[in-house]
Amino acid sequence: MVQSTMTECKQNRHANAAPHDGANEADAALKALGGGAPRTPSAEDEAYPIVIRADGTWTYHGSPIGRLPLVKLFSTVLRRDQAGDYWLITPAERGRISVEDVPFVAVGLGVQGEGPNQSLTFTTNLEASVTAGPDHPIRVVTDPATGEPRPYIRVKGPPETPLEARINRAIFYDLVERAEPGEAGDIGVWSQGIFFSLGRVD
Repeated sequence: MVQSTMTECKQNRHANAAPHDGANEADAALKALGGGAPRTPSAEDEAYPIVIRADGTWTYHGSPIGRLPLVKLFSTVLRRDQAGDYWLITPAERGRISVEDVPFVAVGLGVQGEGPNQSLTFTTNLEASVTAGPDHPIRVVTDPATGEPRPYIRVKGPPETPLEARINRAIFYDLVERAEPGEAGDIGVWSQGIFFSLGRVD
């Protein structure tokens, strides 16, 4: 089970647990965590030396977790709180982890149709597929240090606390190639009847 795997990680052992979704139980635990005033994290809460790097690599004590099924297992109980912190949550345990940017990276793109009837389906580094649309919006922010665009798509989670994937550079360039002029002097792409702006054209 997920909680057994998390316990074993705390004990610095590799887990052999079978995959388990745990989504409903984790949602209940997250509601309990978020009830009332913010709670000061305990030492136990901080005991997860897991970091998700900006390139999407999950690490444990600084070393990449090489088993994709294990990373997928952890991702099923990954949640984000109102403060923007990321947690692995099961009914019995919870642990705060560090995320350098966002938890996932979009590494594949499938396109069907064109114009307003177009659908853009992204595949993440954990082999999840999401189609841009009302529940999976694309957003682009500008890096204040470099001025470069940083595109993201919501993979899951509510709008207030989304779990997103950063769209990698090659796919973003592909989107720009497919972009159409918008009404506000910008360019963007259509997916499921929604126009997603990619930026302004000077």
